[in-house]
Amino acid sequence: MSLLDKRILIVTGKGGTGKTTVAAALGLWAARSGRKTLIVECNGTQHVAPLFRQPAKGYTPTILHPNLSSMTITAEEAIEDYVIKQIKVRKLYQLVFRNRVMGPFMDAVPGLHDAVHLGKVFDLSEDDMTDGKPTWDLVIVDAPATGHGLHMLAAPQSLMELTRAGPVYEGVKLVHDVISNPDKTALVLTSIPEELPVNETLELANHLHEADHEIATVVLNEMIHTELPSAEEWNTHKASLLSHADTPVQQAGQLMERWMSRKARQKDAERRLKTLITAPLISLPLLPDRALSFSELQQLSHLLEGGLAKT
Repeated sequence: MSLLDKRILIVTGKGGTGKTTVAAALGLWAARSGRKTLIVECNGTQHVAPLFRQPAKGYTPTILHPNLSSMTITAEEAIEDYVIKQIKVRKLYQLVFRNRVMGPFMDAVPGLHDAVHLGKVFDLSEDDMTDGKPTWDLVIVDAPATGHGLHMLAAPQSLMELTRAGPVYEGVKLVHDVISNPDKTALVLTSIPEELPVNETLELANHLHEADHEIATVVLNEMIHTELPSAEEWNTHKASLLSHADTPVQQAGQLMERWMSRKARQKDAERRLKTLITAPLISLPLLPDRALSFSELQQLSHLLEGGLAKT
């Protein structure tokens, strides 16, 4: 089964490791394959649409590319959406839930805000219908960074334990059953080849394993793929370069030493992730400019397709 045959892909990892870029690249791959795809951002963030040079429209899906749209979720909008579906009357919702008593109470319910984010994702993947068919073939979630992402994934289970019965329990159980089902939902972790992000990725993977979540793949961003001298060749010549009487030659040697040190760190990061996480690892190249162009996003999406099409 291809990664794109899932109903939901959840992308998470340490902040600054390229989650949003990977979510966008996955979305382009899915759209190119003919799947109607929606990228969902959480907590009101609006970073995906600008990657496509499009204005974000918040809770309303924004068309980014043929077969590809994005939207952002806030807990307040998701709660309002859910409650109005139940009671059918918006004015009643405003009367009961938008007051100074209920507001702090709703904020205090453990896991509620994270659970309603996933509840909205569930609705988009299962209940949002157009002409009797699901509106979206695939929903990609640009989830919060590591710690918050874990809390979000655990939120349905927390609410189930809190409520134990009744309509809220039944609702979050539906969400939990889909999010924890590897046939329907896949987790994609992102990292970069530096010690702290790799350590955090390994810790995240352990927590997900303990919670019975299956990791579909790990994406290692910002890899230097250009090969200059081998490590053995550099070790042979670096002493003479670094001690050379000519200052420009010394500086060139220092620059090469930093390059080779970074290559060594990234090879160690790749080895640790491959060894300690039982999921496919794909690496994406370091690009010279963080302000990605559309052609660079397409390049990354083709690399993901080539590495993950059969996973």
